[in-house]
Amino acid sequence: MILNKQFKNPITNTLLITVGAISSKILGFIREVVIAAFFGASYFVDAYLIASIIPRLLFGVISEAITTTIIPLITEYKIKLGQKSVVELINSITTIMVLLLSLIIILGELFANYLVHFVAPGFEGETLDITIKMTRVMLPMIIFLGLSGLVAGILQSQKMFLFPSFVGIPSNLAIIIFLFLLENTYGIMALAIGTVMGTFASWIFLNFDIRKMNYKFKPQVIFSHPGLKKMGLLIIPVIIGKGAADINLLVDRMLASGLMEGSIAALNYSTRIYLLFNTILALSLAKALLPEFSQLAAIKDMNGYINSLKKSLIGLSIIVLPFSVGLIILREPVIRLVYERGVFDVSATALTAFALLFYTLGLPALSLRQVVLRAYYALQDTKTPMIIGILTVLINIVLNLILIKYLAHGGLALATSIATTTGFLLLIWFLRKKIGSIGGMSMIISGAKMMVASLIMGLVVYYLQIYIGGLSVLSGSIRDIVILFSCGSLGAVLYFIIIKFLRIEEFDWVLGKVAGRFAKH
Repeated sequence: MILNKQFKNPITNTLLITVGAISSKILGFIREVVIAAFFGASYFVDAYLIASIIPRLLFGVISEAITTTIIPLITEYKIKLGQKSVVELINSITTIMVLLLSLIIILGELFANYLVHFVAPGFEGETLDITIKMTRVMLPMIIFLGLSGLVAGILQSQKMFLFPSFVGIPSNLAIIIFLFLLENTYGIMALAIGTVMGTFASWIFLNFDIRKMNYKFKPQVIFSHPGLKKMGLLIIPVIIGKGAADINLLVDRMLASGLMEGSIAALNYSTRIYLLFNTILALSLAKALLPEFSQLAAIKDMNGYINSLKKSLIGLSIIVLPFSVGLIILREPVIRLVYERGVFDVSATALTAFALLFYTLGLPALSLRQVVLRAYYALQDTKTPMIIGILTVLINIVLNLILIKYLAHGGLALATSIATTTGFLLLIWFLRKKIGSIGGMSMIISGAKMMVASLIMGLVVYYLQIYIGGLSVLSGSIRDIVILFSCGSLGAVLYFIIIKFLRIEEFDWVLGKVAGRFAKH
C-alpha cells in the first residue's frame, strides 16, 4: 500500500541514512581520488565540472525539489482522499515531468555552445571545445535525475529509507568502472559517459524498492486533482530557493574560469571534503526528520514539532562545531592523504587546502540549515526559504566580486560561507516569528559552551599536529595517517570531556538516544 502506517523513530532512520551516506561517500571519495590521479587539477577537470553543472543546473535542483515537496503532499492526500488519490497524483507528476524533461534535453543539445559560453565565459580554445562536447553527452542525464528524485520522494514518504540511502553506490560505481574501462580510448569523455550511466544506475536501483509497493505507473494527467495545483504552487518557490545554491556554485565557477588553471578543480575537490560531514550526518538527519515534521504539522502537534526541531539542532551542533574546527586545522594532511597521488601534486594540494579553509567556516550554518529547511517544508511554507535563498545569492555575488580580488578562489569560498551563514540566521529568525519561541536562548548558551570546548580542543590538536609532523621517523602517507588518527582520537575524547564538564544537558539526551537505539539492536 502507498502509505506505511508505522511511524518509525527518526533516530533509526537517521542511522540507516547515515550508513548509506557513509558508504556512498567512501565510494565518492574513491571516485574523486581516481579522477584526481588520472587528471589532477587540470583544465580537463575544469571542463568536466562546468559540463556537469549545466544539466544539474537545468534540472538537478528540480529533482531535489520534487523529493522534498512530494513527501508532505502524499501524507496529506492519503489522509484526506485515500490511496487512489495519491496514485493519481504521482502518475500526473511523472507524466508531466517526463514530457518537460524531453523538451529541455532537445533544447539543451541545440544550444549547448551558448550554455557553455554563459556558464564559463573565461573558457577558450581546447578547454571550450571539450566542455561543449561533454555537455552534449551529459544532458540526457537530467531525465534520470528527475525520475530518481520522484521515486526517492515516494519511498521516503513511506519511511522506506534503505534504497534511497544507498543510491549513491551504483552511481559512483558506474563512474569509476567506465573511467577505468574507457579512459585510454576516450580520455576525459569517459568521465562524462560514466556520469550519465551513474544517474541511470541510480534510477534503476531505486525501482527495485518501489516494486514492493502497490503502485504501477500509468501515463495520465488529471488536471482536476487538487494536489497537482498545490504541487505547482509549492515546488516553484522550492526550485528558486534550492536553485540559489546552484546559482552560487555557478557564479563561483564562472568567476573561477578566469583564474589560474586548476582553480575550478581545487574548489570542487575542497567542496567534496567539507560536504562529507554535511551529507553523512546533517542531510541524513534532515531527510529522516521530514516525514516526522510533516506528520506532526498535519496533526497540529506544534509542541512536538518545536521540541523535535530544537533537540535536532542542538544535537547536530554538538558534533558539527568540533568537526569544523578540526577540519580547519587538519585540512592539509586530509587533502594529502585523500588526493595527493598521480598527477595531483603539492601545488594542487596547496590550491585545494586554501579553498577548504574558507569553505569550512560556513559548515556549521550549512549543516543546521538542512534541518531548518525541512521544518519549513513540513509546514508547506516554501515561499520564505525562496525569498531568503534569493537574498543569499545576492549577498554571495556581491562578496564574490569583492573577495576574489584579494583571495582569488579562496575569496569565492569565503563568500559562500558568509552568505550561507547569513541565510541560516535569517531562516531561524523568520521561523521563530512564524511558530513562536523555539528555545533560542538555551540554544545560544549551549552553542557558546560547545564553541569554547571546540576551541580548547583545536589548540591541543594544532600543537599535537606540529609535534607529530616534526618527527623524523614519519614521512609521507604514514605521517598523515598518524596525525589524523592521533589528533582525531585525542581531540574527540578531550572535547566530550569538556562539554560534559560544562554541563550541556542536550549531550546526555543525544547519548541516551543513540545508546538506546543500539541497545535495541
